[in-house]
Amino acid sequence: MMKSKNTDNYGNPRQNYFDKLSAMTDADLHTETRQKIWLSAYANNNPRSDYHWQCDATYDEWKRRGNPDGYKKAYDEEYAANFG
Repeated sequence: MMKSKNTDNYGNPRQNYFDKLSAMTDADLHTETRQKIWLSAYANNNPRSDYHWQCDATYDEWKRRGNPDGYKKAYDEEYAANFG
């Protein structure tokens, strides 16, 4: 499990998000990963956006589960859905 003492842009502990990811099923993590990939790209003009570290956290969670290809699958699906 990932550990962090930092907070998000609203003052909430980032650890709450890491714990949420850890508790997700693979299917839920896949959906979350796709959403954060899109939101991170959408927030491209704001380098401080929470979506960037949250997107990174989804990759870290897939890697922790021993399946970094889970992130690649979500990325490929999100790319195809938006840029076909």
